[in-house]
Amino acid sequence: MNDTNDNISLVGAVKETGFAIQHIRCSPDPTNPDGPCLRCTEALLRISNLPCLRYKIIDTNLYRTAFSHYRFFSEHVMVGPKYGDFHIQRNWTQSGIVILELAQDSDIVLRLAVQEFVPNTEELESDDTRGNKMYSIPWAIANPEEATQEIRHYLHHCMGYYLDTILDKSNHLVWDIFYWVVKLLRLPQPNKFLFDVIRLWVACRFLEGRWRCVGLNTLGAESLSHCYGTEQIVQVPPFVNYQMASIFTEKILQPLRIKVLKQLQDLFLANKKGNWFTITLSVFVLLHNYERQCQFHRDFARRRGFLVRFVEMPIINAIQSGAKTILAYFHYACKGQRPFSLDHDWNTDEAKKMAHLDDEQIAFLEHYRIRIQNNVHLQTVSQTHDYEEEYWFVGQMFDSKWSPRQTNEHSLPA
Repeated sequence: MNDTNDNISLVGAVKETGFAIQHIRCSPDPTNPDGPCLRCTEALLRISNLPCLRYKIIDTNLYRTAFSHYRFFSEHVMVGPKYGDFHIQRNWTQSGIVILELAQDSDIVLRLAVQEFVPNTEELESDDTRGNKMYSIPWAIANPEEATQEIRHYLHHCMGYYLDTILDKSNHLVWDIFYWVVKLLRLPQPNKFLFDVIRLWVACRFLEGRWRCVGLNTLGAESLSHCYGTEQIVQVPPFVNYQMASIFTEKILQPLRIKVLKQLQDLFLANKKGNWFTITLSVFVLLHNYERQCQFHRDFARRRGFLVRFVEMPIINAIQSGAKTILAYFHYACKGQRPFSLDHDWNTDEAKKMAHLDDEQIAFLEHYRIRIQNNVHLQTVSQTHDYEEEYWFVGQMFDSKWSPRQTNEHSLPA
């Protein structure tokens, strides 16, 4: 891929694991029942044998589902039958329905119908993550089903704008991968799996704040405090913000997660060389999603003055677990080859057994591996505990001697 991709917009283009693959039975380690099984531990460094880690790809977490540090969010869930407190019968006022206009990383507007209610006495004491009272603006989403449809419509129309806004076109290590994904979406028979992967990547950004009121009716949200430095934005009313996040998580991301991971697992299990390029692109996007999330959680702790790098370590630990599982599958799919090393020859029989590629794809990979080899930070950063650093996750795809990284279960000092 050449540098002319800098000028290409993505907006118009986007409208039992482990040894089970090899039919080997796992033997749980009685001293570490949640860790790798005994067979896997013995073979862990032989990446041509998949390290099972006793995890399933379909069980992998791809986004946060809670904020356990904050009392309100530990008591008011964002997933399951009680998500978003929509099961609670509200004492609605007679003020009627109001349309709240919201935006995040693009100028596309999300419109949600909200209605005023009377909170009970206990609810008045709850705080959000920014120090605002959760019910200081007692409005709630009027109909969760209608709101879900509006959010799906918003997601469908904003995908290209999010990619253009968030991704840096000058960073070819990231941009070129996403460009290839979109390129495969523009074929007469588009890759529907990669479309779902991109949808999931964009929808995960919905959970990363920056939502703001952009319409004339803000319900008095101008008075809310926020943690975005000098940037003057009108926050979303706290309880509406919580309900939005709940819909994003339960109704948008959860079905997408199941669909994407099931398809990814099927691609791995099929063990077909024609799947390798699609697998590589999708794994990169999923790992880049983890990267973005760790950056968000680091910024979250920094903005609020916490003395640790990450406030929600259960989320970070789940990210690490998911990344290790996905990376183990990916390196297994490379069949002992080193496709991103400078001495890799795509014309050998071994390379052709791993992946079926056309000339354009081979040319791209040969150019891409030069960028990898010239980037020392990408090659070394995952040996640190700076999980929020760029390439900490995606860089591990290109490590020809990859093994699961040792990670901290407890947050390090800021």
